[in-house]
Amino acid sequence: MMRLEHDQLREKKKALGDRVEEVDKLTEAEFWTQLNELAGYIVPTLRSHIFKEDNILYPTALRVIPQGEWSRIRTEFDKIGYCSFTPKRIMAAKQ
Repeated sequence: MMRLEHDQLREKKKALGDRVEEVDKLTEAEFWTQLNELAGYIVPTLRSHIFKEDNILYPTALRVIPQGEWSRIRTEFDKIGYCSFTPKRIMAAKQ
């Protein structure tokens, strides 16, 4: 379920970026309608998603993942990046 939410949020964030890039191709009413629709999905879904991560997913992970696995997990996270960006220290290491 969490993965599905990530996919849906990514899709809606892209659509939001597209609307902003194409603002000159829309009427003002179309722009605001679409902006409100997208934001009306993104904001509550993201709030709910973060709540589930903070109160269910992360506490469960801390209980069930063995201590020795966290270093490997961190390395994998660093490869992927965080919250739509990659830390500068990772980018510097890749150069």
